[in-house]
Amino acid sequence: MVSHRIMKKAIPNINKSQQFSVEEIKEALIKSCTHNQPIQFIPYLLSKNVTVESPNKIRFYRYFKYLLNCALCSSEGALTLKMEKYAWEEDKEISYYNFYDEVHKYSRLSIKYKELNNHIVIDTMPF
Repeated sequence: MVSHRIMKKAIPNINKSQQFSVEEIKEALIKSCTHNQPIQFIPYLLSKNVTVESPNKIRFYRYFKYLLNCALCSSEGALTLKMEKYAWEEDKEISYYNFYDEVHKYSRLSIKYKELNNHIVIDTMPF
């Protein structure tokens, strides 16, 4: 179970009021997934211009970390990113960050991503 105290011990310089640019947040999300370092995404996740569809950011982080661990356990080789948009999605602003390994046809990890006026909404997809 991850709490704010544990997060602050892991990364001592967390400043919840800090705002990052959209590009910095995207880069940190991608890097944390491809390098299997979800803890490096915490300062970006806690910034004010990131919203999650989970009940709160702590729950999002726990589930994100779990999914990333599962993706890496079931993968062969490194994860690579492919940004995709789906025709069935009603909101055309939504894209999906799908991480594929070197062997499997389907993504190992999928993150729903929406960018609005220097604000980001993210959610993890279970499949």
